[in-house]
Amino acid sequence: MKRITLCLLTLFLLAGFGTATARSLKVVTDEWPPYEFKAGQPGNEYVSGFATEVILAVLKNIGAEIDGRITQYPWARAERMVIDGTADLLYTATYSNQRAAITHYATESLMDSSWSFFIRKEDKGRINFNSFEDFRNKKIGVVRGYTYTPELWEFMRDAKNFEEVTNDDFNIQKLAAGRIDTTIMDYGNGLYLLQNMGLSDKIVPLEKPISVTALYVVFSKNTVEKDFVDRFSAELKKFKATEAYQEIFKKYFGG
Repeated sequence: MKRITLCLLTLFLLAGFGTATARSLKVVTDEWPPYEFKAGQPGNEYVSGFATEVILAVLKNIGAEIDGRITQYPWARAERMVIDGTADLLYTATYSNQRAAITHYATESLMDSSWSFFIRKEDKGRINFNSFEDFRNKKIGVVRGYTYTPELWEFMRDAKNFEEVTNDDFNIQKLAAGRIDTTIMDYGNGLYLLQNMGLSDKIVPLEKPISVTALYVVFSKNTVEKDFVDRFSAELKKFKATEAYQEIFKKYFGG
């Protein structure tokens, strides 16, 4: 996700032609299917997924390329790399004012998603979500570095009822084992993980979502110019109106 230091690279816009020299970006992400996940055979693995395919198409359209391969890390580490400039591009991120102050957000989102509470199926009807107060005495599994929503974090820090791990898989395992009462996951990601782990009949999402939020690409302020981010955002907006984008969406989400 090895890298060529971006200070040695220059993006030349040729007046009147609108073309640019190839730009090489060190790209990092986490494991978050179906948005980004490891695919391929051992020894020849690569990062695939909905967000990956969209980003690669947009970068190609603006004459940019990946430096080496996309590299996966736990989310908190990948985020730190983009903040300190050891990586240039990170996906897929929800919006937060704190992150926006120290990175460049693309102004166009990849897509919208929803956050949901997931519970053991045997607890259906016993655990409900009308307000966060319904979970004050429940143990909630979260992933370190995930934004979720400011209101949810405010509630959990006040209630002191959350446990952090490095990825959603761990929380699913803890939930199935009865070590936590609920975990919070992106709806599509949660269903995908449960199916792959053979737990779709034991863990289910609550019907009411916590929130619906947009998913973004973020860039390092230390290594990527805002003009480049603006070009990426404009191309992403254009690409989302194409049949190619719709085909990628259908591939991972159906419909």
